[in-house]
Amino acid sequence: MIDDKSSTTGLQPARASAPVRRQGHTIALAALMCAAALPMGSQARVPKACILRVEASGFDNGSGHAIAKLFLAGQNVRQRGQLEVTADISDGKATLRFAPLAPGDYAVVVFHDANDNGNIDHNLIGLPTEQLGFSNAYTLSLTSGPPTFDKLRFSHGTADQSISIKVEGI
Repeated sequence: MIDDKSSTTGLQPARASAPVRRQGHTIALAALMCAAALPMGSQARVPKACILRVEASGFDNGSGHAIAKLFLAGQNVRQRGQLEVTADISDGKATLRFAPLAPGDYAVVVFHDANDNGNIDHNLIGLPTEQLGFSNAYTLSLTSGPPTFDKLRFSHGTADQSISIKVEGI
């Protein structure tokens, strides 16, 4: 079950039915995160929200779409992302773009949704059957343990940023 975080972030959890574009919600999230970081009565300048681009590579083919899921601190990276964006795959690559985000720590999971069902599919023993990639150069293996926010964490600053993620099959 997905917790509805809308009461604390102003965002609704992403849905699997269609490509999710929540730029207005992302800007609201950026404003909330910036405001929360300021002391009461502060005249400090609000940090600039900046674009996050995810350059994903390693896709076996161009069927379906690439999906990137963005997570905030404390969220379970094995569930739906706070924000999700999709992109076409061409020549084994996809560029996924998140609208401006406030500076802070985030995690990203990219997967090849080959059958366009919006989910990471698994086999009978629970291993993913679609290619996956993770931020912070995390690689899923039998010895790495499951992905967590802390293992995937990266800092997004006050300038537009690109991160590279290589998707792989398990």
